[in-house]
Amino acid sequence: MQPQSHKKQRRREVWLGLITLLAAFSYVASLLLDFNFVSPYATLQEDLVYLSNHLQNHQISVWAWLITAFMTFVAIPFYLLLFHRRIKVLPYLNALMLLGASVGFLMMGLTGLGLFHDLTAAVQKGIELADEQTRLDLLSMFNDEQFYRRVGSSFLGTFVFGLGLTKFWLRRYPLVSSILLFLSGPTMIYFNWTDPEHIIRTAAMAGIVIGMTIFCVRLINKGM
Repeated sequence: MQPQSHKKQRRREVWLGLITLLAAFSYVASLLLDFNFVSPYATLQEDLVYLSNHLQNHQISVWAWLITAFMTFVAIPFYLLLFHRRIKVLPYLNALMLLGASVGFLMMGLTGLGLFHDLTAAVQKGIELADEQTRLDLLSMFNDEQFYRRVGSSFLGTFVFGLGLTKFWLRRYPLVSSILLFLSGPTMIYFNWTDPEHIIRTAAMAGIVIGMTIFCVRLINKGM
């Protein structure tokens, strides 16, 4: 490889590593700030009253997911620039999965903003005085918000699974990262839809974060 081409390649690797690392940390921050106000032990009225008393927490959660959507989208062109010449089909499939994750998180954020706006209006009128239909509409918006989170996270799980497969084409891809992503991606997808509160789902997300961190550190320090 020519010195100039090598420098360009290293710049791409460093930029992809940094942006992907930021996107991964943004995803973790969004999960930590995610605000769930529905309880199986409370009535719908109690759930809405609880949310109305914690509107700022919900707003912070919404903006965290919107930032995650943006960071995920920004990573796509850098990923394609780095891998599209080395592997024929997989990078494009993975890029589509990243796009799906970005759109899922974006829809979650936009739905959350709509919920925040409608709930703020309901609070001003008196949430206790809201009729049953209003309460059900608010709950439906929250359920939509959580549905988009599962969709976005499932696309992300598919992406990291595909990223783990990169080891079969690139020998220098870190083995530990490949194993973690290969196992954690499908596991997170499964528990996203069956039992989102299960500890195995939490372990899978931790595996994804660790695997992505190893991948990014390798890109930044040594490249592929």
